[in-house]
Amino acid sequence: MKVLIISGGKEPSKSLLFRELKDADMIIGADKGCEVLYKYGITPDYILGDFDSANEDIINSIEEKALKKIKFKREKDYTDTEISYNLAMEKGADEIILLGATGTRYDHSLSNFGLMLRGLKKAIKVKIIDDNNYIFLTDKPITLKGNKGDTISFQAYCDEVKNFNISGAKYNLTNFNLKLGDSITTSNEFLEEEIKITFDSGIVMILYTND
Repeated sequence: MKVLIISGGKEPSKSLLFRELKDADMIIGADKGCEVLYKYGITPDYILGDFDSANEDIINSIEEKALKKIKFKREKDYTDTEISYNLAMEKGADEIILLGATGTRYDHSLSNFGLMLRGLKKAIKVKIIDDNNYIFLTDKPITLKGNKGDTISFQAYCDEVKNFNISGAKYNLTNFNLKLGDSITTSNEFLEEEIKITFDSGIVMILYTND
């Protein structure tokens, strides 16, 4: 089951939002993210959060149509996005797409990256997408699809990715121990339609990016 979560960060474009809506089985509006759904006339299955940053009239309007509203106190232990993630897991999600999960609040963005790691450990696909980035984690070798000239970057999301290899890219790499914070794998490029990465151990963050 694919669950789409819209949070209150960088607003997704209409085209991105509707692309991800096409095959979504459940829609969750997290606090200010509800305003994006209201803007395009989309009724979520759930709305939740402390609603400290969302327009009250919009929340009240959506509440009349949504399946359920879940309100939390502002002084809580989890972010609205994490609460949404937990709800998606409770409902049986095997894929979770986070829109509005990046933006000017880097603290929230970093917390949301952590949700990708939590999902990976449970074999749940968790992806963070905005109009300039498509981000996910892998702990296994993978063949990546793209178009010639597309930009792609890799980061270690652990202390070290051992014997990291890139093939089929503009800049290939062989048996490199990629450490957390290394920049050598930033801004690579597709030469054709596939890039393959392999490694012995570790977790790799994959970032498709565009300006």
